[in-house]
Amino acid sequence: MKKRSLNLLLAMIILTVTISCDNDNDPTNNVCDDNYVSDLITTAFSTANGYDDLPEWMDLETHEYEIQINADGEICSVGYQNPSTYTGGYTIEIINNTNTSATSYSGTHIFSQTALDYQTITPVLVSSGDFITVKRTILPGYTNLNETVGRVLRPTNLSNVAYPITQGNVVFQGSVFFGAGGPVANIAQPYIALGFKVN
Repeated sequence: MKKRSLNLLLAMIILTVTISCDNDNDPTNNVCDDNYVSDLITTAFSTANGYDDLPEWMDLETHEYEIQINADGEICSVGYQNPSTYTGGYTIEIINNTNTSATSYSGTHIFSQTALDYQTITPVLVSSGDFITVKRTILPGYTNLNETVGRVLRPTNLSNVAYPITQGNVVFQGSVFFGAGGPVANIAQPYIALGFKVN
């Protein structure tokens, strides 16, 4: 009897691990895949492709980019990491620019300073081909300009990013940094990750 219970427990653990990830665009196991956009950012803007990963750079209040998602589903989480210089919060906005009647998201978040931190959001519905703006703005009340920095991926040769860049089901369309200076367009890709659930 003990062996049967142990086998049942083991099978349940394997099943739980198997269905907890969704990076295969298979709508039959559609859970929120936190790494959906972060994996694509990391691959598209890799060292091998000529980019430097700068964990604390660009001292402007708002870091923003636009992507096109070529899959039906919903943006279900946001991932970010506070710089070592700032423990406060940000306004995170995710706006569907193509379908203005679709849900957009705006909320206040404080993220970990030690790791990429994913937080669940009210879902933003996406139809294949929609253009989405992703924006992080530091909350008012910060005390030093060095608190406004964030993680970006910048061309090693210091040129502008050659948008659009396609990776998987996502096309990175452009970026802009502004607030307390700027705007500065297409100089780097902000590292603001999105979780996505394929329908």
